[in-house]
Amino acid sequence: MKDEPQPSTWPGIEAQLRDEAKRDAQDFPPFLHQRIMAAIRAEAEKQPRPTVGLAKVWRWVFAGGLACIVLALWPAPAPQPLADAPQKVSEWIVLVANSDEQMANLISNRVLNDMVNNPYQQQLDSLSNEFESALDFTLRMMPIELALR
Repeated sequence: MKDEPQPSTWPGIEAQLRDEAKRDAQDFPPFLHQRIMAAIRAEAEKQPRPTVGLAKVWRWVFAGGLACIVLALWPAPAPQPLADAPQKVSEWIVLVANSDEQMANLISNRVLNDMVNNPYQQQLDSLSNEFESALDFTLRMMPIELALR
């Protein structure tokens, strides 16, 4: 091959490679593929299929037990302290119960309105506005629905 002239174009290189492949090609024995596949199947039948071994099962059991122990020993989250508002309301209720009538009226009316009634009243006003808008929309669309029938 060293003495042969080297082609300088791709078609020449391709032709030379094809000639070398034909010259060096060996004839395969008949039914070679079938014999190879039969040997592979026979080898697969000889070897037992992998099963879950006892060691693998014990590893999972050990890992699960270890996870349970860690979770059992994990410290529980500390309870969050309640907001100041309910605590103050309860303190004021106790104060009102133990104070004179005039102080009770002063604290109870203002405190109950500011701390208890106003937030709920704002929510109720918001819901009322939503219902009024929905009712207004429904009443405006009703003639269209009746006309479409």
